[in-house]
Amino acid sequence: MLNVLHVISGIDAENGGPTRALQALSAAQAAIGDRVRVVTTFRRPTGPANVPSFEQAGVPVTLIGPAWGPSSWHPAIGRTLRPLIEAADVVHIHSMFEEIQHQAARICRKARRPYVLCPHGGLDPWALSQSRLKKRIYLAMRLRRNLNEAAAIHYTTRAEREGAALLGLRAPSLVIPNAIDLSEFDPLPPRGIFRRQHPQIGDRRIVLCLGRIDYKKGLNLLIPAFAGVADPNTVLVLAGPDNDGYGAALQELARQHGVADRLLFTGMLYDRQRIEALVDADLFVMPSYVENFGISAIEAVAAGTRAMISDGVNVAESLRYIEGVDIVAATVDSVTVGLQRCLSAPPLTPEQVKSLRAAAYQFAGPAVAQRWREEFERLTARTPDPKKCEMKS
Repeated sequence: MLNVLHVISGIDAENGGPTRALQALSAAQAAIGDRVRVVTTFRRPTGPANVPSFEQAGVPVTLIGPAWGPSSWHPAIGRTLRPLIEAADVVHIHSMFEEIQHQAARICRKARRPYVLCPHGGLDPWALSQSRLKKRIYLAMRLRRNLNEAAAIHYTTRAEREGAALLGLRAPSLVIPNAIDLSEFDPLPPRGIFRRQHPQIGDRRIVLCLGRIDYKKGLNLLIPAFAGVADPNTVLVLAGPDNDGYGAALQELARQHGVADRLLFTGMLYDRQRIEALVDADLFVMPSYVENFGISAIEAVAAGTRAMISDGVNVAESLRYIEGVDIVAATVDSVTVGLQRCLSAPPLTPEQVKSLRAAAYQFAGPAVAQRWREEFERLTARTPDPKKCEMKS
């Protein structure tokens, strides 16, 4: 049994993929007998609402906050992390640019505890180009050492690792996919629940994009492409949080292209709601310019829903040859052709749906947790425990 500590700067559901991946992985690790704990900062005065779902899976959560500022700083970070890290066999640090990750790496080095650092796409050239100067300064002053002295850097796809290669980091790398909790998809909810919750859809076909309303998601490509190929009997559903107000620009774009009456914003869909939406969708789309992994694409596959994703979605490398998944470039022309091809295709047969859903199991939580146990055992065997060394001497 391993004592595994996960360190992350937030577990709110609105954080998207990293939170869902951590929840699935930590629950699966607890299920195979590892002792797992999550420590996280939080910003809301009341704390994250989903803590009970972690704890019900046997994963206790230690909260630090409310934190503030761009780095989610709080004076209790160091003194809270120190005993948790000293009690752990290995520490898994998620993301890089907040205070909790930096202090966790620093304390791990002092306590001689191996740590694995997962950038969650933060080392992608596109990501580093955003707020470029700040990130370059942070990389030079803090982050490069945290990365170089990690026991390993965890990339979720080969494409992510290749994107970080130009940085010349010294630490070994691991490529292990994000974990998906496929128990949520067995059994699937019956069709029609999502439609009934949104009666304005009626009996029209649904093209569904599930994720944050953000520029990098390629929604400015999707709307003109949708206007070019979709008939009036098709509605485009954008389901996700609009934290930065980008939805207003998309509504104006839809108005310019004459499809404002066929565009529906649902806001964030939680838990079973997102699966109900996937089941009712005729086509799932993810036309992102860049997407470190693409958990929602895997969830669409797990729901047996035809999917069209861009080649900027890193998980495309694992889905490229699966029937029912169409890969396009992140351009208006390519998205238009892909939509036309997918919307004119005959419905998937039951056999094709079964095969599509089976493809998701390479990302199943128990399988990914077992891979991590093997890697963590290798890392901890390589790193002597200073307390044990003192006992021997």
